Amino acid sequence: MSSNEPPRPVLDQAALALQALHSAGRSGADVLLRVDNSAETAAAPYQFDAAAGRLHRRGCRAIPEGAPLYARWQLGPDELSLACKRCKPLPDDTQPSEPPDRADLLLGIVSLVSQFSGVLKERGKDYQKTDEGQALTAQLGAIYRGLGRKEKDLLDTVLHVLDAMVERVRTLDRALGKNGAEGKE
Repeated sequence: MSSNEPPRPVLDQAALALQALHSAGRSGADVLLRVDNSAETAAAPYQFDAAAGRLHRRGCRAIPEGAPLYARWQLGPDELSLACKRCKPLPDDTQPSEPPDRADLLLGIVSLVSQFSGVLKERGKDYQKTDEGQALTAQLGAIYRGLGRKEKDLLDTVLHVLDAMVERVRTLDRALGKNGAEGKE
C-alpha cells in the first residue's frame, strides 16, 4: 500500500489476510470453510431440512431425497414447533457427561511418564542403536521432512507442550516429596 492510498477498513484487511491464508494452503487438507458437510450431517442425531423448515431425527423417512440438511446435535424446547410430525424429535435433556475416570486416566498416564521418563529415554537410545530402531528413525525422519510448515509447527508445539508437562509433573513430584518428607502435608 502506497502512502497516498487511503487506509483500508479493518474488515477489508482481515478479508485480504484470510484470502492470502487460504491461497497459501491450497493443498486440500487446509480447508477453512467446508460447504459440503454431509459426513457431519449424517452422524448428527437430529437434522434440519432447510427447504421445508422441519427438524427430523436422523434417518426419518419423511426427509425428502436430496433435501438440504444441516446437522443438529441438540434441540431446545423452543424448536419443538419445527418438529417433524412423523418422527417427533424431542430435546434430549440428558447431556452426555464426561466420564469421571477420564481425568484419572490422564493423570495416570502423566504419572507413568513422569516416573519412567528416564528409563524410557534410555530404552529409546538403546532401541535406536538396533537395526529396527535405525530403520524406524529413518522412516520417521522422512515423514517429518515430508511435512509442511504448518504440520511441523504443530508437531513441534505438541512435543514442546509434552516436554513442559513432564517437567512440571517432575517439579510437582519433587515438591510433594520434599513436603512429605518434612511432614508438611
